Amino acid sequence: MDQQISLAVAHSSEILRAGMIAIAASEGFVIAGSLADAQSAIAAIVASNPVVALVDGSFPGPVDGFEVARRVKAGAPGVRIVITSPSADTTHQARARAAGAVNCIPESGTAQELVAAIRSAAAGQATPPGEPFALVGARLAATGADAADRHLTLRERQVLRHLAYGLSNEEIAAALGIGLETVKTHIHKLLRKMSMRDRTQVAVWAVKNGVV
Repeated sequence: MDQQISLAVAHSSEILRAGMIAIAASEGFVIAGSLADAQSAIAAIVASNPVVALVDGSFPGPVDGFEVARRVKAGAPGVRIVITSPSADTTHQARARAAGAVNCIPESGTAQELVAAIRSAAAGQATPPGEPFALVGARLAATGADAADRHLTLRERQVLRHLAYGLSNEEIAAALGIGLETVKTHIHKLLRKMSMRDRTQVAVWAVKNGVV
């Protein structure tokens, strides 16, 4: 089965990119591309349409890895994208979800974990419940109200949680499948209800109150 799994690796670090490719090749994956910058990665991945693409979440410049993921999903919806991150940062996990990635893994992980993530993505399997990507996803998808945010509507609570994880308005719109102006309206309403000035205050409040 592994022989049929094509993999593109897009990473700004030559050392990390080469290491990921070496590990993947040793497991029998077919390397469909080795990309060093964001713009070439988008074009090459869309053109080659691999089963899985490993994408650097920290690409430097105006087009970061999350934007790469969004554009690849727009041009080649069938590609399963795994974002790589310098850490298991929850903001990266949330942004990866909003961008359409199927997983976000720390670059400090083991070769075994990297291979497992590729195989899981290729098979269309959900990440195990205890992994950071799944934990953040469960929190973002929660429909219940905590005592602290019970006065907000369901949609306002969803927007609140995405705000708390550091997502932009555009990312929140993409994650929730709603328009940008609708997101702005929800933010305006929840700020008013919570008597807060800006999204930073909301994020701090959400963390302190255990909402995220």
